[in-house]
This record gives sequence, structure tokens and C-alpha cells, in this order.
Amino acid sequence: MLMSDTRAEIDSAFMDHLGSSIHDAVRHAHLIGSGAVAELEQKLCTFYGTKHALAVSSGTAGLLAVALAIDLNNSDFIAQPLVFGGSLASWLMLGNHPVFTDIDPQTLTLDPDRVRENISDSTRAILGIDTFGNPSDSEALRRIADEAGIWYISDSCQGLGAFRNGRPAGYLADAIVVSFTSTKTIAAGEGGAIITNNTDLYHRLLWFTQHPLRQKRELGLRLFNEFAVNTRIHPLAASWANATFETSISGLRSFQRFCLDAISCLNESGLIEPVDFSSENILPSFYCLSVARKQGVTVKSLLRYLGSRGIKATAAPIPATLVHKNTVFLTQFGDQFSLPRACFVAEQAEKRTALSFAKQTVKEAS
Repeated sequence: MLMSDTRAEIDSAFMDHLGSSIHDAVRHAHLIGSGAVAELEQKLCTFYGTKHALAVSSGTAGLLAVALAIDLNNSDFIAQPLVFGGSLASWLMLGNHPVFTDIDPQTLTLDPDRVRENISDSTRAILGIDTFGNPSDSEALRRIADEAGIWYISDSCQGLGAFRNGRPAGYLADAIVVSFTSTKTIAAGEGGAIITNNTDLYHRLLWFTQHPLRQKRELGLRLFNEFAVNTRIHPLAASWANATFETSISGLRSFQRFCLDAISCLNESGLIEPVDFSSENILPSFYCLSVARKQGVTVKSLLRYLGSRGIKATAAPIPATLVHKNTVFLTQFGDQFSLPRACFVAEQAEKRTALSFAKQTVKEAS
């Protein structure tokens, strides 16, 4: 959650940028991927240290684009069961089958040991999801994917700005998908991007999702795919993201410091099971903080303690469910998943509390 002073800076930067760039953004970036779109893609390449980035209309559209580009349909893929359904939606609609796999109790992301147990000859991809902004173990998932000869894709829609071992969340994935919706690190109303070092994959993404004018400009082909699915970002959303990119990242850094201080306070309280990101060199984006309250500790007492330490927070059930027990999922896709082993950690994690900290000023958070 961005802090109030940072939000004001972002709004001001956007309005200043918008006046000078709106005409160019619409004129130059709508079809061919130049102008504001190209600027945003370059910012992402610089941030992640990658060769390619492709701006798209949403994180969900980005995941759909990746599935099309890697020809993932009617195939098995590894995924966690505790997740927001949008992370799986586009892959499910292509007839794919999630193999639900248990999670790490600290980060609530895929447990690499459990992933290795569930890999089979029919598995074609691993979908690592940066749950609540907690970065997945990219190094371990990359090793497993390489050993099995399968794709490793990172859903980092909640993880932009998160780091693990000093590297951006999902940095070893074949493709990283991020989101620019209103609750994300960079909020542009709507939008997203796919980041990759795989040039062949990038070319396939262009072929399946971009306008023929961009295909011809970048691929140098006389033949083009006019049957592509339109997943292009709106040029005004790209302009918005450009205007607020640096300020948003700076604001996140201040918010991360605030959240780490809040975690130290919570650990000292004895009211929760210890939270320890530092031992694994993890820096979440803190989309929200998931905590396990100790037996007998109420939400009210937890919030009262935080308030006594000058930390304003709200509490709610974590924004994810066990998908394989979700009635809507079962109605639509009940014959389209497998659960090789019980996911005990995910089942316990569903009972956790999600803390969202009240907006603080940058000065207070620093």
C-alpha cells in the first residue's frame, strides 16, 4: 500500500506528464509499440536487467499471452492451491490442468521440495506465484524446471519491487508477469507486462498478441498474424505508468522499511508465530502481511497492540482461498485438476490473518 505523501507525488507527476505526452502516447504507441509503450518496456528491462519486456492490458492477459506463446493447452502445470483465482484463470480456460502442490509456511509460495515430488512426465510448466508480494524461490524452481525440461513462469503481479537474494522476484523465470492495476506497486488504472530474457519467446509473444504493424516492425516479416489476440496496453495507461514509475518504486522502498519495522514489533509481541524474512534474504513488496496468530490471540488484541506501538493497521482474512474447495472453481473446472498429495501447509495458511498497514507519510515510514 502506497503512503499518502508518495501518492500525492505520484498524482502530481502523472498530471504534469500527461499534459505533455498524451498526444504522442496515443499517436505513436497505439499499434506499433513505440512512444509511451516503448518507454515503459525499457524501464522494465532496466529494472529487471532483462533483454525484453512487452506491455500488455493486464496481468491476466499477460499470463494468457505466455500460455499461447509456449503452446500450453490441455497440459499439466504445477501450481499452489492457495491463490486468487485470476492467477489460474487464463490457463484453465485453455484446458490446462493445475497439479496442486503445497507451499512454504513462511512465504506461502511453492515449496520446491513438494514441487519436485509432483513433477511427472506430463508436466509442462511450473507457475510460481509471488503470494501477497512474497518472492518465490526462483533459484530452486529454475533448477527443478531445468532438470525436468519444462517451463518456469513467474506470476509476479503482486511482487513487483520484491527481492530475494538481492535479485528481483522471479528473475530466473522464463517469463515474469507483472500487473499495473490500482492496488499494485505501479498503479496505472489497468495494465501489465511480460519480462523475459528469452528472445524466441519474446518473438512468439509478439506473434500471438500484438498488432501486425508491430510484428512487421520488430520481426521483419512480410508474413504477419492478423489473427493475434489483442492484449496491448492502452497507451494512456503506459503514459501513466511511465510518469509514476520511479516515484512508485521509491515509495515502495520506504513502505518496505516501515513493514520490516512493523514485523520486528510483531515478533517482539509474542502474539504471532515468528515472521523471518531476513534469514533467507527476502524483501517482499508487502501487498499484505500474512500472520499466524498464536492460540487465544484475537484480531482485536493484535490490532490493539499495534496501535499501542503507533502502528495503524487493518485486519482481514487473507485474500486467497483453497481453489480446489472453491465452489465456483469446482463448477467450472472440477474435472481439470489433480491433488497428488494433501496440502497441509496451505490448509493451515488459509486460517491466517492479513494485515494491511494504514497509509503513512514517507517521513514516518523512513
